[in-house]
Amino acid sequence: MKNVIIAVLVVAVVVEGYFLWKKKMTPAAVAPTQMTARPSGMPARPPLLSKGDNLLTSAMAQYAYKIAPGDIPAASQKVLTGFSVKTTALPDGSTQIDLVPKDSDDQFQSYVIKIGESLYFIEMTPADDKQDQDKDLNYRDDYGIITDAQGVMQ
Repeated sequence: MKNVIIAVLVVAVVVEGYFLWKKKMTPAAVAPTQMTARPSGMPARPPLLSKGDNLLTSAMAQYAYKIAPGDIPAASQKVLTGFSVKTTALPDGSTQIDLVPKDSDDQFQSYVIKIGESLYFIEMTPADDKQDQDKDLNYRDDYGIITDAQGVMQ
């Protein structure tokens, strides 16, 4: 009787293992994703970029505003609503750029660019800025990206 029980348990384990293996090897049925309509006038989000990607030839380029080195162009000043820019020359020739939020709930950002590099400010949702009050209403959605002279992200 003991051998029969052991044999039944072994068969049960083997059968269960087979079904687990088969389930793992069979692609799961994936339900179609429901797409929600984007409100009119709202831009599509471009894909996220990472180090080594070229900002200037990407879909993100339309949201990139150069802020360093040199004087900040008027178009870039316009999208810096809610931030002040502090520039500090460092002893090694690089430059530290601090984006200081005018509202304590927003995020302080600091970047160091080397000679030949540029800092771009990414502003994908300018509608969230109240320029007449110099206030950014959507915190932490604006950020900087450092590129080399060809636009490759560092």
